Amino acid sequence: MCGEKLRFMNKVISLTGALLFWPIFSASAQAANQNEALIQFFAGQGCAIGPSTIVAARAAGFGEQDIDHLKEAAQADPGMIETGEWLVLSAEVCEIEMPRINSRLHIKDPEVAERFSAVDEYAAEGSHGCFLSVDYLLDHLALSRAWDRSTANREYIGMLGAALISGDLAFYSENPLETPYGFMLTRGACAEVPNMTRIKQNHELLVRHFDALVRANAQHVVCEAGASLFSSEFHDIANNLTDSMNKNEWLWFEIQIIAMGAGWYEGLSLSNKGTPRPPLCHYP
Repeated sequence: MCGEKLRFMNKVISLTGALLFWPIFSASAQAANQNEALIQFFAGQGCAIGPSTIVAARAAGFGEQDIDHLKEAAQADPGMIETGEWLVLSAEVCEIEMPRINSRLHIKDPEVAERFSAVDEYAAEGSHGCFLSVDYLLDHLALSRAWDRSTANREYIGMLGAALISGDLAFYSENPLETPYGFMLTRGACAEVPNMTRIKQNHELLVRHFDALVRANAQHVVCEAGASLFSSEFHDIANNLTDSMNKNEWLWFEIQIIAMGAGWYEGLSLSNKGTPRPPLCHYP
């Protein structure tokens, strides 16, 4: 991977033109650092270069010329995927990272913390753990924080995504026909339940294989309004990538909520399920 990335970086740098020897060295080093930073930025955007991520890159301070050079270099990479208006950089060049989600809401906030069930509330049904209920939460946030429901919904989804990334929440069931009672808290006394070791191990699998899971599943998901990341192939994809260590039949849903919280579902709102964008999917 390092060799492929170095060759790719050299290709990007070669597009900047030639100067005298020592300025070449200086400019090349600066260009390498700048383009390394740009690739790192896109790694947090799913290694996808397209309309919305280009806007985000500009807002983050990257220049139009640097973005264009990266796109030109990507076109020469046989591992790059072009779909619709999007380029998805190859895994050799860019590893898809868990996105950085900045939400103004946190699971420790009083409005949220009070909506977790007692650890034994559903024990009689065979479900142990503290589960989050969203009932009236958006209305409560409208009062406590003066947020409209659209803002409250956006921050709520962002909070879920961030907590799934950190491992503070899980949406876990080993039965594909059994929907969990809700998002489970995995910290403190709430973590003292059966299967918690396996749940935490599964979170480690999600982090370790995030890039590969997203890329492999994208082949089976079309970028269309309301599309789910669930595919009939996902179970086998997860088993193959994790050597059958994945036990969470709802792993795809955790990825989907992370993607929604990160803005990888465009147009998402209270009344709109949004449209996934690459690298989550492909255009037909």
